[in-house]
Amino acid sequence: MKKNITISDVALEAGVSKKTVSRYLNGQFGKMSQETKEKIEAVIKELNYRPNKQAQSLKSKRSYLIGVVVSDISNMYSSLLLKGIGEVLGKAGYQMIIMDAANSIEQEKELLNKLIDQSVEGIILQASSRDANHYSFLKEANIPILLVDREVEPLIFPLVTTDNEDATKKIVQVILDKKYDEIVVISEPLKDIITREVRYNSVKEKVLENKKEVKLIEVDKKLDLEQVLFELVNSTKKIAIFASNGRMLMDILTILVTKKIEIPSDIGIVGFDDWNLSALVGPGITSVEQKTKLIGEESGKKILSYLDDEPIVIETFIVPADIQLRNSL
Repeated sequence: MKKNITISDVALEAGVSKKTVSRYLNGQFGKMSQETKEKIEAVIKELNYRPNKQAQSLKSKRSYLIGVVVSDISNMYSSLLLKGIGEVLGKAGYQMIIMDAANSIEQEKELLNKLIDQSVEGIILQASSRDANHYSFLKEANIPILLVDREVEPLIFPLVTTDNEDATKKIVQVILDKKYDEIVVISEPLKDIITREVRYNSVKEKVLENKKEVKLIEVDKKLDLEQVLFELVNSTKKIAIFASNGRMLMDILTILVTKKIEIPSDIGIVGFDDWNLSALVGPGITSVEQKTKLIGEESGKKILSYLDDEPIVIETFIVPADIQLRNSL
């Protein structure tokens, strides 16, 4: 019968104490040297050692679980975000419990309570509501809470997000340099999510500064987006569309490409969120490239730092975005 490899075997082979191996497995590196970390990692791989999480939890009274709640798991942003978070947590010996709120505030609250009941050590939340009152109950859980991507009003937990304002203004300047008469922002309803409002207000401020026209179109189930786009294309003005996020950009491009509307001769378009797909559509779409996986990695590092007793300060951590210049204007 094959012998089960234990933490004692790893310690013996690596020439360190069981306590040092335990600290390594829990991501508590402290003053541990890089040489020691590499030696333990190599022995774990060589012996194919798999820690018994249940035994670890019982002994330390810790779960080694982090809850992650996203607003819509079908969104590619969520996939990249989860990949970044998962890589960081996995290396530190933690596991994710992934929950999909499906853009429902009620479902989101139910899921958050379930995570608390499962004794997660922290929660990373992509909020479905901008109202902080929806999340005040989380303070009673007495565990670190980190917001990602979307802030709440007022900000009651730390936030990791992209530079929505600066990146939006930079891409609007690209549009203005192309001498468009009007910029049309197409977005899901602003009232639901602060991020959408910040992006629209950033467009509006920059456009009005330059004495050009700006228009907002909020998309809901009642709106005929195809009809709206036909009207914009047939306008006598030179119009550029700003799609407020990746999903909105893909919805618009699907209509433009299907109806054989030429970009940029019939209409210009840019978007927020790149996902590496924008380069493949038409002439290539100029867009803001959020570093979504990096936002996930930074979120994972931040939640781990709170578990390692770093003081929790209510502040916003910005991950810069890039502008990908292509030929859609």
